[in-house]
Amino acid sequence: MMKRLLMTTAAASLLALGSAAYAQNATTTPQPAQPPVTTPQPPASNSGGTDMNSQTTAPAPDASANATPATPPPSDAVISAQSDNEVSANKLIGMNVYNAQGDKIGTVHDILLDKDGKATGVVLSVGGLLGVGAKSVGLTWKEIDVKPEEQQVQVSYTKDQLEAAPDFKTSDQINSEMNQQQQPATPTAPSGGTSGGSTSQP
Repeated sequence: MMKRLLMTTAAASLLALGSAAYAQNATTTPQPAQPPVTTPQPPASNSGGTDMNSQTTAPAPDASANATPATPPPSDAVISAQSDNEVSANKLIGMNVYNAQGDKIGTVHDILLDKDGKATGVVLSVGGLLGVGAKSVGLTWKEIDVKPEEQQVQVSYTKDQLEAAPDFKTSDQINSEMNQQQQPATPTAPSGGTSGGSTSQP
């Protein structure tokens, strides 16, 4: 009886010790403390140690928002559309020229304007073959009849009459001819009786 009691007490003691050891292992062991994480700071700039990344640049002001709208020219100075009785210069230049009998005598080569911008005449290209060998003839503006609806110019002269007229010369051509006339003639070397400076021995 006594022996059984001792064995029961010993078993109870072993169970108690095992439970204590298990409870101690079940508890979490404290971890060593980790040092705090520090974020490296950027180096201070030379201008007062301020962080350049933290500064924001203000947008430039829009100059067009404060610009005063332009004032157009007065209405009586502006042409908003071409009228039916007007022809543009780029269409007039190159337009065919006919006489009163309907014969083609040439084309409009150029338009002459005075210092006020008023048309004073035209230069016609008369004769030639496909523009080669054509003659330039100038006529006053009153001598031509522009017909925009027919895309042509009419004159009261024949082709033979215009070919008999003097050639039209531009101011550049006249100045060039005058400069050539004013240039002194280049002296020519006198012609000698000997050539090469060698003489024949008798």
